[in-house]
Amino acid sequence: MNQFNTKLDLARKRQKRSSIIVTLLAFTVLLAVLAFLTISRGTPIEVLPTALQKMAEIQVTRGTGFSVNSTLYSISSTVEITISAPGFQSTHETIGPSHLGKTFSVELTELPGHLTVNISNKKNNLSRTRWLTAEETVHMGPELDIQLPAGKHTITVDNTFYQLQEILVELQRGKHEMLTIDLLPIRGTAHIASHPTGATVFIDNVDTGTTPFTSPLAGGPHSLRVASVNYLETFEEISIERGATELRRMYQLERKKAKVSFNLTPEGGVLLVNGVITPDSVQLNSMVSHPITYKKQGYFTQTQHLTLKPDEQKTLSFSLKKEKGTVRISSSPPAKVFVGAKEYGMTPITLSLQAVKQKIFLRKTGYREVIKTLTPQSKSDSTVSVTLLTEYQARLQEAPREYTNSGGVKLTLFMTHDTFIMGAPRSEKGQRANEFQRKIHLSKPFYASLYEITNTEFTQFKQHTFSSPADAPVTSIGWQEAAAYCNWLSKKENLLPFYYTSGGLIRGFNSQADGYRMLSEAEWEWLARKSGRSRQTLFTWGNETTLPPQVANIADESAKGQVRYYVPGYNDNFEGVAPAGSFTVEPSGLYDQAGNVSEWVHDVYSIISVANRATETNPLGQSRGQSHVIKGANWSSGTITTLRPAFREGLLSGQDNVGFRIARYLYGGKNE
Repeated sequence: MNQFNTKLDLARKRQKRSSIIVTLLAFTVLLAVLAFLTISRGTPIEVLPTALQKMAEIQVTRGTGFSVNSTLYSISSTVEITISAPGFQSTHETIGPSHLGKTFSVELTELPGHLTVNISNKKNNLSRTRWLTAEETVHMGPELDIQLPAGKHTITVDNTFYQLQEILVELQRGKHEMLTIDLLPIRGTAHIASHPTGATVFIDNVDTGTTPFTSPLAGGPHSLRVASVNYLETFEEISIERGATELRRMYQLERKKAKVSFNLTPEGGVLLVNGVITPDSVQLNSMVSHPITYKKQGYFTQTQHLTLKPDEQKTLSFSLKKEKGTVRISSSPPAKVFVGAKEYGMTPITLSLQAVKQKIFLRKTGYREVIKTLTPQSKSDSTVSVTLLTEYQARLQEAPREYTNSGGVKLTLFMTHDTFIMGAPRSEKGQRANEFQRKIHLSKPFYASLYEITNTEFTQFKQHTFSSPADAPVTSIGWQEAAAYCNWLSKKENLLPFYYTSGGLIRGFNSQADGYRMLSEAEWEWLARKSGRSRQTLFTWGNETTLPPQVANIADESAKGQVRYYVPGYNDNFEGVAPAGSFTVEPSGLYDQAGNVSEWVHDVYSIISVANRATETNPLGQSRGQSHVIKGANWSSGTITTLRPAFREGLLSGQDNVGFRIARYLYGGKNE
């Protein structure tokens, strides 16, 4: 055998061996597949929609298994698969032990179509474009980029500057459709007029004619400007829109302004332009006359009329002249005259003063300063005529005629300049030897309490046991306690106490003090007999010995058997002390001097006769003494002697039928 035949024989042997090996491998794989199919369970996969069943692809993505003809074979107890089909979204599913061997259904979702529509028109008018499908807006803007279900769709394109347009499209699953459209613009007409006519019209900064003006105009926004010489330009943004294609404008052009500033002398006045207060510079309508007024108090007002050209600027000057008026000033008595801080001389005097508010002062030593405020006028003279008052006279005028003090006590003012006879002559029925006649002059104004001090008022100062009503006069207190109450009131009101104290007792008094005190004996008797009357009387109610009804609380029929003396036929409805002010007010304006309780007065009791002495002025008696005077009748008084205001008695201590009332001088010092 030659060498060639030998090689050929070897090749045949190798080919035979390869065939045997391939056959064995294929048989082995077949046996493995048969073994796999034997030990695994087939799971049918149902793909919906049904039309996808044959074209769907099933892949095992996790676990051991494979699919054959929509059947899944798996050795693993759990596998994850991916199912996909053209035009549908892939889905991922997990098949566990409970599903293996059973039909497993999977529904695929159709992929949407992708639509893009561009508009070829100018982009600056497209931002307001609405895109609608099935009459529902899906987008606003110059282009549409949207995903929609596969199938046919009608797209409506709505832009107010263009005609409405509809697009019919058919979208494929998972396909991108791109379109370009051209919107048809609407057409409108602009009618522009002005006053005055002949103004130039600019549309989108292009000169398009003069007013009155009519021109076609494309849909969309436009700028409109109307200009005329010597007039302010008018600007407006306009638009031609579907449904509003006719544009009409009538412009009332305003002349260009002129500017005026002012040079004002003096400064600080009021500037009026056309009757309106204006700052130092202002813009005015041109070619019109404007009244301009400048005024300031104390100066003559000045008015000018001004007409300016368009865009003109001008400065207008005002220089006002001072206005003065004549003021004639007189006073009684003569006094120094000051205007502000400057002294001008003594009254009577005539001054020429600027016509501004002036404060005029009239001053004289010992008299209250008088201040007058006025504004002189050039058209007529002003007059100031005053009567100066001493400090005493001024304070007397200012004093309240009645007031209630801090203790709740009502007081009334008595301005006395009166002379009367105190006491009684020996010939007077019921007269006692201690009722010395004295000529008294009262000149110092004083306050007196309308009522006797009550239990309620006194207990604010000091606790006191009382058996009568709270509003009845306080009784059974000594003169020292009454004086201490007066000092307590004075200190409460920052008044100078009238009584001096030492060691807890009253040791004297200060006749110049304005603090509270008791009435002097002279004041008490003057109030009871002379105050409020045309002439001095015998009794508080008059000169008749018969008591008028309900005039006073005294010893009446009800006191019979309880007191030594009583007044027959008289009834006052009270057996003892009555509430303060229960009876008729007396001529003086006070209550209960004729009865109820007798009253402590300020004076020390004395029985030394002073009958032949000269007139006494505002007597207050001795500064010290053991007993003090009580005045007036009380609920137990029943004789002519005790019912007379001239009756007086001296006591060392209080009694159940004795109280007091308070007084004070109008103010301290000489007080007259």
